[in-house]
Amino acid sequence: MSDTSGEKKNLYAYRLGTNDGELKFGHVTGDNQISACLLRSGFFHNHYISLDGTGERHRAGGTICRSPGSFQVKAGDNCGPEDQTIMMRAENGDILISAPTGKIILDAANILIKSSGGDGSGIIEIDASDKVNITGKGDGVKIEGTAYCKMVSEKTVEVIGGTVCNIYGGIMDMADGNSVSVVSKGSKSGIKGKDLGFAGNIVAEALEGFLNADLESRMKSYETYEGLFN
Repeated sequence: MSDTSGEKKNLYAYRLGTNDGELKFGHVTGDNQISACLLRSGFFHNHYISLDGTGERHRAGGTICRSPGSFQVKAGDNCGPEDQTIMMRAENGDILISAPTGKIILDAANILIKSSGGDGSGIIEIDASDKVNITGKGDGVKIEGTAYCKMVSEKTVEVIGGTVCNIYGGIMDMADGNSVSVVSKGSKSGIKGKDLGFAGNIVAEALEGFLNADLESRMKSYETYEGLFN
């Protein structure tokens, strides 16, 4: 039906059409591929559905739907609430939903986002160039981590309980920058840093990198040298 190299040809290509639209079988596309079937509007050249026969792995056997206007799908008039009325599944590869100048809106009675992969997958990432707002009305917001939860800000972190604020921990370590500073202003924790003078020279090497250590190490180190701060 077509040659295997160079410019493709199809001797059995066939076309039907009027001013309002056309139906083509086996035509060679502008990028030298063969389309098994093409349905095109006569009003807009870029309004068509193409069933492609040749091309790269994702192209051959693929379907292209192109429309200069909106693309709308409505179904389920005779379905029940337990049915999967509209289903999209990618057996291999990704699913990309993109709206470069607009919004992606998910609106439903309930929304489930689930990642069930393994071996380095099974991850859900939310990344925003400005802010991420999470608001839970009714019973509020619940965040749980089986092994680890971390909340970090380069500037300010606020934990507010309008009525009650409960913070529990089997072991709790708390420190601020002033509580571990060699020379500092008064600490909000009630522990004041002082000029260590000669004693500060003695422990200078021991305190090197102290502020960059993790919280547990900092607390243990502070306990070791607490006599110098009296």
